[in-house]
Amino acid sequence: MLTSKERKKAYNLIKVENNPNIKKLLKSCIIFGANASGKSNQIRALSLIKQIVITSKQLNKGDKLPYLPFKLGVAYEGKPTIFELDFLSHNTEYKYSFSYNVDEIISEELSYFKGKNEHHIFKRSKDTINAFDDEDELKGLFKHTGSNVLFLSKANNEYKPFGPVFEWFNINLRYFEQISELHNRYTIQYMNKSKENKDKVLKILNYADFDISDVLSNKIKMKRSDINEYFLGLIEKDQPGLIKDGDLIKYELKSVHKRDDGSDIVNDFSLFESAGTEVFFNVLGLILDSFENHQRVLVIDEFETSLHPDLIQYLLRIFHDKEYNKVNSQLIVTTHNTKILSSDFFRREQIWFTEKKKDTKNTDLFSLYDYEGRIDRSIEKAYFTGRYGGLPDILDRRF
Repeated sequence: MLTSKERKKAYNLIKVENNPNIKKLLKSCIIFGANASGKSNQIRALSLIKQIVITSKQLNKGDKLPYLPFKLGVAYEGKPTIFELDFLSHNTEYKYSFSYNVDEIISEELSYFKGKNEHHIFKRSKDTINAFDDEDELKGLFKHTGSNVLFLSKANNEYKPFGPVFEWFNINLRYFEQISELHNRYTIQYMNKSKENKDKVLKILNYADFDISDVLSNKIKMKRSDINEYFLGLIEKDQPGLIKDGDLIKYELKSVHKRDDGSDIVNDFSLFESAGTEVFFNVLGLILDSFENHQRVLVIDEFETSLHPDLIQYLLRIFHDKEYNKVNSQLIVTTHNTKILSSDFFRREQIWFTEKKKDTKNTDLFSLYDYEGRIDRSIEKAYFTGRYGGLPDILDRRF
């Protein structure tokens, strides 16, 4: 999400205040690539990091970690997984890394930048820790950290300086598998916060030419005891957050249209509206909510599913509009929709490609800025001619 020195398309940039190292960041990045080239794995890694940071404190002795080594390379068998992230939280730049296998955390480090200098808070090697701040306190807290638990996860409530770091993983970073799988509750909850929010949703639906005059929602509670356990398990897995205090929170959603005689007609939203309308409505609340009070980093796989290219462009324009996105949230998506490349909307360093190496089977991730020196070339045309890679290598053979 770092910027180049190009001065064009300033609407894609976030100005970073009071940081000597980072002056600007990108509002978004978009990843292209062939099917099975590794696009999804690149961003699923962020979801896995978040999962381990948030939940490893709940692991008991002997519980296994979510260890998913690279299976197509013999050299990686049994090797630890290593993650490292640099991010900003509360105007401070942090660097956090950890490595692990199925049984234990092998290493863990946390540092921050003070001016130009990196300052370490702690370094961990398995069951040993070196603390550079508040040594006695950190060593005391570390005694209660299991070998399969991240120290950041275990001590975030007890050690105040961990707060902004844990908050970034817990609140800022949000991963979604596909927008076609999003539930409508994000938009419903956003609308229910205020009349202003609802008016904003209806106005955007109108601007996007959906001809919906109103949206009505009704919250329905179902007792856990009245729900089949099998379906309850699917709900808890696929739509976390719908089960609260043992009850299933379900939203009944209606759309209102004007008939040709001027009267209102109320319809079941999911039965009457198209799949594309549903997807647009569901993702709209997610995006608008990311502009409220707290910066987000939204990470979404297959951003184009069921949406017309012009609607994708419209959502992207909303996200990059400083009148909407006042908190400087960021967006990282994967897509196959190459019309975005022809729109001249993005800067070169916002466009990324994945390509699977034929010999090692692993994935290369590279940006257009690193690959393409010319800014006047048709990016979409060059992509389809194979200039940047990221295309399926299909053999034109008869069966």
